[in-house]
Amino acid sequence: MYGPIMVVYFAHVTGSYTAAASLLAVKMLSSAAFEVPTGVLSDRLSRRGTMIAGAVVMMAAHLGYAGASGYGLLLAAVVLEGLASALWSGNNESLLYDTLLEAGREQEFPRHSGRVNSMFQIALALAAPIGGVLASAWSLHAVVALSVVPQVLCVLVALRIREPRVRGPLESNMLVHLGSALRGIRRNPALRRMTLVSALRYSSESAAQLSPAFVAGLWPLWALGLWRTFGHGVAFVGFRVSGWVIGRMGAARTLLFGELFDTVANVVALVKPTIFSPVLLGSPAYGTSTIAQQTLLQREFTDRERATMGSLASLLGSALYALVALGAGLVADRWGIVAALLAIQAVALIALPLAWRVRAHARTMTG
Repeated sequence: MYGPIMVVYFAHVTGSYTAAASLLAVKMLSSAAFEVPTGVLSDRLSRRGTMIAGAVVMMAAHLGYAGASGYGLLLAAVVLEGLASALWSGNNESLLYDTLLEAGREQEFPRHSGRVNSMFQIALALAAPIGGVLASAWSLHAVVALSVVPQVLCVLVALRIREPRVRGPLESNMLVHLGSALRGIRRNPALRRMTLVSALRYSSESAAQLSPAFVAGLWPLWALGLWRTFGHGVAFVGFRVSGWVIGRMGAARTLLFGELFDTVANVVALVKPTIFSPVLLGSPAYGTSTIAQQTLLQREFTDRERATMGSLASLLGSALYALVALGAGLVADRWGIVAALLAIQAVALIALPLAWRVRAHARTMTG
């Protein structure tokens, strides 16, 4: 619930928006730094243990936020949250896929992953307005303190997860394991392309930082919350129906058409802005495209290095995200917000020919 007021709360505690912004930057850097080591940990330790560790660390981070009286404890808390995000990043989808693989039901991954991800969107849509109302009625600190409760529940749920048993023998040490994962990506053309598609899609999400400035020029300020809620609602529907769509179109075709639709919708919204542009802006096909992407990646990952390969893809995505966000900020300062958002779309366009080749590979494999 503290998400919408995080920056305000950090500034309230530290007395500086510069300090607040630096904390957000440290959280992103922390997540990137821990990404690969935690993926290796998941593959070599256990999916369940890594999920529980992430839940415990995330709870500790929220306790740090709630108890912070200055910059120091907030800094420790954002590092912990970055670590928790990294622990979950490559692990949780791998746990779901391995669980289905063990039961011989891996073909059901799109449906189950879509359902899980759809609930994230419902949570975001509900938590944002609740947090805003509670902050106005009580205080910023009360919202942050209440945000600890879901994290405690998360730990309790994680403790009830069962470890899937599908992996083969492990490499002799962590460095050999990491090298094996890197070679697996390098030697698999389809996996290389999908890793790049995943990273490019993630980098284009940097548009979310700038989109509110564009929407604010078309809609009144009070409507920005409704715009966010609408976006989460559309994403919920996309995730919910993703299994059905992928079952009929195939994962590769769903990804390609989803990316093409989003690109066209965004360019139309930006080139000729109208009062309806915010409805098109963003990623209307985000839910179905994301599950299609995850399905294609999980199919290509090896059982022994599944989480490590996922973490390597996430690390590349984080690096591209930082570069694209920085570049878009420079473009926005010089040529305006529309030019910056169009520049991000230009980067996203690179994913289209890669997705086309993935689709061609999928047709060859099934043909």
